Amino acid sequence: MGQIIKIDFSSSNYKEEGLYEKKLVRIRDEIEDYLRKTSSIEKDDLAVALAAGRYASMKLAQLTGEESTKEFINECIKTTLKHRILQ
Repeated sequence: MGQIIKIDFSSSNYKEEGLYEKKLVRIRDEIEDYLRKTSSIEKDDLAVALAAGRYASMKLAQLTGEESTKEFINECIKTTLKHRILQ
């Protein structure tokens, strides 16, 4: 589904980088599965998307800063449009 986020792994070695990337992909997939299931159970995609987006944007802004967060969210939108993942 595209890149997760650009992270500077310069302070780690390749093995650690590969392990961390796998961890990020696993967590992403698990959370996306949970959100899809919750959307289906609640029958309210918008409410789930708003809650997830709010949490993500606030936490990312704290962790990586406002500009980095905006860039990440814009890349997510571009990936969605490029792959037509809207539904």
